[in-house]
Amino acid sequence: MCRLLMARLGKGGLEKIELILEAFIKSSEHDKYLEKASNGRSLSHDDGWGIAAVGIVKGKPSIIQHRSILPIYDIESLRMIKLIESRLKRYEEVIMMVHSRKASMSEPYGEEYLHPFITLLKNGAAWFAHNGGADKLRLANLLGVHPWISVDSELLGYFLIGKIEDCLESGNGLDQCVVEAYDSSREFILPCNGLNTGLIMLLDNTPYLYFTHGVARPCSNQALLDYYKFAAFRIDDSAVAGSITVLDYLPQDSSISEISILEAGVYKALKTGFTRLKPIEWM
Repeated sequence: MCRLLMARLGKGGLEKIELILEAFIKSSEHDKYLEKASNGRSLSHDDGWGIAAVGIVKGKPSIIQHRSILPIYDIESLRMIKLIESRLKRYEEVIMMVHSRKASMSEPYGEEYLHPFITLLKNGAAWFAHNGGADKLRLANLLGVHPWISVDSELLGYFLIGKIEDCLESGNGLDQCVVEAYDSSREFILPCNGLNTGLIMLLDNTPYLYFTHGVARPCSNQALLDYYKFAAFRIDDSAVAGSITVLDYLPQDSSISEISILEAGVYKALKTGFTRLKPIEWM
């Protein structure tokens, strides 16, 4: 159980980066949806956090990546986030993904197990983050790895990105490859678990941001269905999407508009906002 946020930021949004990240930090510290879904056992996503961002400087990409086992609301984490915010503001535009973790007791714990997970590609890199659970044993068997030294979401990301690479090498377009890879990934999502993910692809000099939202059926647990809801909003010239809890902590600000609850699907971030490439459906 985690919280997740993605953004495509222009100069106006970058000037509001503190507002965006503060809302995410607060949503990670006090999450009423987590409290309800866990029957009061948990309130905070306190098992570490990570950020991956690609900024554009004179047409070339510049990478920011950081992970910490401290809670995202810890004072040391807040100091690091201030440094990152300062750096982000130097860029012309940014695509960004932030994740705060609530680790299952059966999953590995430590800095190397924090999202986003990076995969190096022949002509770039990919970063993947996930809010939900996946069939770890099946994925580990398929990938030929030991299941207990990796996180289930990490294995899901390796599977997904491998599918995208194979598809691209066959000469298909990136959007098509991303959609087909997510179609193949749905079978690994366990009932009442989310396929809420963020995916940054850096190919040559060009970054791309995709994300998905969906809950595997059958699922009659309304608390979990609410927990996995995804929201989106505009802020100045920028678009932000992520776990629904962030809406509880957005301040009253005239630059925030077009708040919506998203339908299940595979989405792509464009300069004009988010577009749904394909719905996600479970039979």
